[in-house]
Amino acid sequence: MSFFENTRKPVGLGGKLMVAMMNLGHGPVARWGLRFLRLAPNAKVLDCGCGGGANIKRLLKKMPAWRRQGHRLFARQRGEG
Repeated sequence: MSFFENTRKPVGLGGKLMVAMMNLGHGPVARWGLRFLRLAPNAKVLDCGCGGGANIKRLLKKMPAWRRQGHRLFARQRGEG
């Protein structure tokens, strides 16, 4: 699998690197955008994007009392690979 194919379906060591690079590379713009987000205590948020889950982790830090439920498509993202 080529390096860039790992952006679509991360697998193996290349996939681990790709997910880490997504979290690192997208971090500044994600933090900037989340600054403008004002959520009600009973808000519901669906994170259905790509990447390693850094944005949902940031949201959960903002609202630690939220109920957590998530689904990961790939074993690597579930911590199984």
